[in-house]
Amino acid sequence: MTAPSLAALILMTLTHAATAATAWQSCSGPPVADAARELLPCRDRPNCVSTEHPAADRRITPPPGIAIDALRQAALAEPRSQIVAEGPHWFIAHFRSRWFGFVDEAHFILRPDGQLAARSGACSGYSDFGVNRARLERIFTRLSGPNRLE
Repeated sequence: MTAPSLAALILMTLTHAATAATAWQSCSGPPVADAARELLPCRDRPNCVSTEHPAADRRITPPPGIAIDALRQAALAEPRSQIVAEGPHWFIAHFRSRWFGFVDEAHFILRPDGQLAARSGACSGYSDFGVNRARLERIFTRLSGPNRLE
C-alpha cells in the first residue's frame, strides 16, 4: 500500500460516522469523549436534571417511543433555542434566557434500544430555580400530548 492510500484509509476510518467518536466540550463541565454515546453527568449543583441522575429529585423520565427528528422540532420550539451540535441519533441544544442571556445546555441521545438519554443544565451559576426541568417537561409534552409532533 502506498503512503497516500494509507493516509486516505486512516482518514476514512477516523471520519466514518459509525466508528468516529464525537468529542464535545460542554459549557458546564469537562469534555465529553463521545457526544453520540455519553451524557455529561450533572455537577453537584441544583441546576441540572438528567434521565441518568442517581437522585430521584434530579432525574427526569421521558415518554416512550420518541423519534429524534420530532425531538429536535420540540426542542427548537422553545424560545431562543439553537442546535449547536448533532448527529443522526443525538443533538445538543442551547437555550438563552430572555432577560440576562444565561445559557442552558441540553443533550439528547436516542440509544440503540430506543431509550432516550437526556441532560439539561445551566452553563453557569448555582441554582436554575427549576428552569431546566420545566423546559424538558415542555419538550416531552410536545412529544406525547394531544398535539404530538410526528
